[in-house]
Amino acid sequence: MAVYIGFLSYPTGIFEKLLTVFNEQIAKGSIVAVLSPILILILTGVISSDNKARLVFWRLKNALPGHRVFSKLAPNDPRIDMQELTKKMGGALPDDPKEQNSKWYALYKQYAESVIVLPAHKHFLLARDLCSIAFLFSVFGSCGLAFSQLSMKGVLVYSLVMLLHYVVLAVVAQNHGKRFVCNVMVEYINDPKAARPPRKTTSVKSTVQTVPAK
Repeated sequence: MAVYIGFLSYPTGIFEKLLTVFNEQIAKGSIVAVLSPILILILTGVISSDNKARLVFWRLKNALPGHRVFSKLAPNDPRIDMQELTKKMGGALPDDPKEQNSKWYALYKQYAESVIVLPAHKHFLLARDLCSIAFLFSVFGSCGLAFSQLSMKGVLVYSLVMLLHYVVLAVVAQNHGKRFVCNVMVEYINDPKAARPPRKTTSVKSTVQTVPAK
């Protein structure tokens, strides 16, 4: 947990912070507790974008917000005129989740560098990854601490705190994700030169894998 908090509190000098944490834990004989956070940080790079989306949106199928942008998210966003959107989309909006996601991604490619789209995308990716880390800490971190010198009461408290942390970060990531996809629609609605998106395009999950980490 100390390593995770260090990433949130010390964006610079994190390796120095990690070394301090390691020395403290090794001095206490909690070598398993030291190795667990390292394993978790590695696992966050192994988890696919699809599985991260499932952890964030609590859906096993069609988890990404793009899968329901036309049917649910856009109609609930007061910034989006659904009549204008329907008109620009050729008179009909897609119902199928995969088709919704595909058409949304085609629009996203047009406005990826927009001043309201790019920051929203980065915020979503950050919240999504933090959520995934919190989930892994709640599971593997608890298992690691169970083999340390920490009491079972301490392990239970840690598990509950990290589980709550995961739930809160999931809600944050959900809000950022919904805002991100709706921002694309807002840009499309307000662009007088906007064209109707093509019928077929790449899945939205490609974009969450290609945005450079900072």
